[in-house]
Amino acid sequence: MFSKGHIIENEIKEKLKEVEEQHNIEFSTTQKILLCIQEPVTTILDVLYGEVNLFMLDQHLEDADENIANLLKVNEGDKIDYREAIVHKNGRPLVYAQSYIPISRCGDPVREDLSKKHLPTGTIMTKNMIETLRVITEISIENPNALLQELFHTDEPLITRSYVMIQHKKPVIWTQEKYPLSYFKI
Repeated sequence: MFSKGHIIENEIKEKLKEVEEQHNIEFSTTQKILLCIQEPVTTILDVLYGEVNLFMLDQHLEDADENIANLLKVNEGDKIDYREAIVHKNGRPLVYAQSYIPISRCGDPVREDLSKKHLPTGTIMTKNMIETLRVITEISIENPNALLQELFHTDEPLITRSYVMIQHKKPVIWTQEKYPLSYFKI
């Protein structure tokens, strides 16, 4: 009855295949979900592990350099909220994340929530009922820097995904998430 039909094209699925082939690996179903989900990874981690926590490593305002300005489509020198955090369960790091948020695109309630260092950016967006489109811009495998080796207690390669959250056709958050290749093999 349903033997015919059209194949549904999926750019993210193709990118996953490409990364798997380049690195001779196979992502687990959970890893694929974490890489493709259009929601915050904290939602899935919370379902998998029970309540997870956020530990803010760093948060400060900085001026957008050329790279950040290009990522967010803002002017160099614009004020950016920089956030660097670890999502963890009972002190065990699960995901490292860093985000850039252009302050000029945030309303007062969002700015207030950004100052609360325990709130993940996805939670802030949900709490303030801000609808966005999440566009995954990169999925890759990379070697950890010294900080990530120390945080995860390993020098194994990291799975990395970058995405931008867009509202009214303008980027409002750029985020990159990383975790060791051996994580989430369930």
